Amino acid sequence: MQGKRNKTIISRITENRNFGLLLGLAVLLIIAAIVTPSMYSLNSILSMLQNNAVFGLLALGEMVVIITAGIDISIGASLSLAGVVCCRFMAENPEIPAVVWVVVAMLVGALCGAINGILVGYLKMVPMIATLGTMYIFRGLSFLLSDGEWWFPHQFTEGYQAFAIKKIAGVPSILWILVLAFILAVLFLGYTSRGRRIYAIGTNRESAQIAGIKEQRVIFLAMTICGMFAGLSGMLYTANYATCSYMIGDSYEMTAIAICILGGVSITGGKGKVDGVIIGFLMMSVITYFISLLPGLSVWSDAIQGAIIIAAVALNKFTERSAEKRALKERSALI
Repeated sequence: MQGKRNKTIISRITENRNFGLLLGLAVLLIIAAIVTPSMYSLNSILSMLQNNAVFGLLALGEMVVIITAGIDISIGASLSLAGVVCCRFMAENPEIPAVVWVVVAMLVGALCGAINGILVGYLKMVPMIATLGTMYIFRGLSFLLSDGEWWFPHQFTEGYQAFAIKKIAGVPSILWILVLAFILAVLFLGYTSRGRRIYAIGTNRESAQIAGIKEQRVIFLAMTICGMFAGLSGMLYTANYATCSYMIGDSYEMTAIAICILGGVSITGGKGKVDGVIIGFLMMSVITYFISLLPGLSVWSDAIQGAIIIAAVALNKFTERSAEKRALKERSALI
């Protein structure tokens, strides 16, 4: 009886990976509730999500690229460059409406992504190598534009900060922007022809090309979207913390990739859904917040994140192989 019950649970996890993610999230929440009960006040939850919202936006952009079987490790540097551009010109022109800087940040990020798209899509460079090179270029430009200086709270206008910290219905505006981004990603990937082409390229490039899908254009679009999310993240990061330097966003790409993998986005492309990334974002937010509350664990944060990535990849492989075996059995039964 026990074996049958365990088999049922395992089959449910393999058939619907989000079930396993939700189960893992529930376990995390229970452990956190026992160890740090104060974590579950409304203010603590909102603070946790607000401080991690940028990672959610970065993960959405990274997801689009990974689905094409690519990767972008320059998003942290793109975030930094967009943040520095906005802060430098905002400090010099405080009379300009803050919404302008949102548009500027997204344009800067989109430009960074477009450069990656040209290198990977049209020049056929390996995504990791191409974005590794642009990561250093964008970070160098960020340093040059900032002159190595920092921007501090007194240099930020109220309107600029309001895009991240102003509360609407008791919830910080940065979280409303994140929710809107999630909704737009669901609509784009699930209900538009361009979104379906992104999946097609990641699933089987040869078949997609035979079907008339232009691989270069799809990759260029995916990279540009990823850069746009990184640029928006740069503006919101600086608005949320009222601080900026060329060093912001360092290694943020690793956390974004971890959220994607944790959320079931296949690193080999073609698979991944926004709802999985949402759950992955919530899990990573709980983990990082939980670690920050326990000083003894803070020194292990990078190691823990690495272990999470390995465990998530292993789970992805397990679910994929289980699905393949189940499909093979179903085909065999029809013969």
